[in-house]
Amino acid sequence: MANPDPREEFRRLFQSSGPSLLAQAYLLTGDRQESQDLVQETFLRAWRHWERVSTLDNPHAWLRRVLYNLSLNHWRNLRTRRSRDLLTLTDGASPSSGAERLDVSKALQSLPAKQRQALVLVAIVGMTTAEVAKEMGAKEGTVRVWVSRGRQAMAAALGFDTLTVVEGGRLDE
Repeated sequence: MANPDPREEFRRLFQSSGPSLLAQAYLLTGDRQESQDLVQETFLRAWRHWERVSTLDNPHAWLRRVLYNLSLNHWRNLRTRRSRDLLTLTDGASPSSGAERLDVSKALQSLPAKQRQALVLVAIVGMTTAEVAKEMGAKEGTVRVWVSRGRQAMAAALGFDTLTVVEGGRLDE
């Protein structure tokens, strides 16, 4: 039996993981362009290390971990980026002070990194707490605490009384 074409295997991994990784990246960073860059860098690293990645039991978990690590770098550099972005504002527009709006991305950004990662993996990716615990190298109880605290913080940030993660990856009031 002939060895499978590595390019074809990589293409299948890209097609099956790309959209989900892009959604996760956006929720982790809150920036569309940065999300696309992070996903591109994630797949670039996967291709560079394809000999090892292709033999993993769960290459999707490897991709998520790389994406998460890259998003941490995004947060570390956010102050510099914000300063640069402020310099490029030319229209003088300021945020509306009277109108409240639902901004899930900003609420997610306000969470500590582990809470944000756990909540995205449970609520968006649809992983179980056991799967998240294995991927994050934490105990299941710790993941449940991160998700619970993340939900509470999100509810407060979004102005809800309660916010729960339900089956299917939806956030419900």
